[in-house]
Amino acid sequence: MSNSNSGSDSEYHIPNDSSINATDIKPDASFSGADLSEADLSHAELRGADLSQAYLHDVDLHAADLRGVDLSRAGLSEASLSRVDLRGADLIEANLRRADLTEARLYSADLEEADMREIDLSRANLTRSDLMETDLRGAVLSEAQFIVADLEEAHLRNADLRGANLRGATLIEANLVKTNLSGALLWETSLSDALLSRQTTLDPPGQRLQEVAGDNDTESLSESVDLYDAVARVNYELKAAYSQNGLVKQARNARVRERCARRREAKADETLQGTLEWGASVMSQATTGYGVQLVPVVGVMLVLLLGSAGVYVDSGLGIQQSLYYSLVTFTTSPPSPPKPGLMQWVAGAETFLGTTAIVFLGYVLGTRDRVWICSCARHLSLDCDTWRPNVGLISESQR
Repeated sequence: MSNSNSGSDSEYHIPNDSSINATDIKPDASFSGADLSEADLSHAELRGADLSQAYLHDVDLHAADLRGVDLSRAGLSEASLSRVDLRGADLIEANLRRADLTEARLYSADLEEADMREIDLSRANLTRSDLMETDLRGAVLSEAQFIVADLEEAHLRNADLRGANLRGATLIEANLVKTNLSGALLWETSLSDALLSRQTTLDPPGQRLQEVAGDNDTESLSESVDLYDAVARVNYELKAAYSQNGLVKQARNARVRERCARRREAKADETLQGTLEWGASVMSQATTGYGVQLVPVVGVMLVLLLGSAGVYVDSGLGIQQSLYYSLVTFTTSPPSPPKPGLMQWVAGAETFLGTTAIVFLGYVLGTRDRVWICSCARHLSLDCDTWRPNVGLISESQR
């Protein structure tokens, strides 16, 4: 078997195992436990070979055909595997620390419990791969494809997943502390019980979903209604994940984005029901900030309070007296009978609307905490009216 980039077999270089020569480099070869460290096997044809427990430190397997190969418990630290074809390969418990697998094809590969710390998998295709309990701390995974991949309990602390495609991926109980997920596609991604921190970088998912909406593999997002539904669902998943980690501010922001997406979905529906839902959502945003933002309701209260005071000034009261009159009217009822005419109407309206605004303020203050409490409870199938969280510190084993 000759090297596809060379004229003879002799150009395969195997310096550390005299029992293996260039003619042995062929499909279905058996190199279990062999020492192939520092070997030059670029473009080698080793499809279906047995390399289990082989020592391949610093080996050059650039663009090699390793489909279906057995590399279980093999030592591949600092190996050059860029553009290698590892589709269907067995890499269980393999040591791939600091290896270069840029643009590698790992479709349906089994990488369970592999040591992949500081590995470079940028632009690699790991669609449907099994990375359960894999150690990917400090790994470079930018723009990699993890479509329907299993990353359950994977350790991704400090990993770089910028622009990665995680559509349909499972990240249940994964460690995402300080992980960079900027621009990552999280559509239909499961983040249940994932460990997040304030340093975990996650962009709002709407823009990324809009970017891929027209792609052939995301035709289901071609309609606006479907796109906004997807944005809402991703934000709901993020809200729950943030809530489980006690990241209340991030959970509130995710809730607002979820409700905004539902509002746009209702408007895009172009039905009477959709229009009514859109109008109700606009009112909710303007008056209560979807139940979690204080600025809208406080803004409404200030406009009502100061606007009414302005009317009282025009009715002959002094500025200080008008502010006092408006404040008392806003919170209870007019301290003295208002003058007939405009002042009387404004005082009546301020009493009613002020009481309503205070009720809204209480609703927002109560909902801001319930957003993350109820999200956690629902994930655990508990009653959010009685359940109380127990958010602890990150243990050393999780770091």
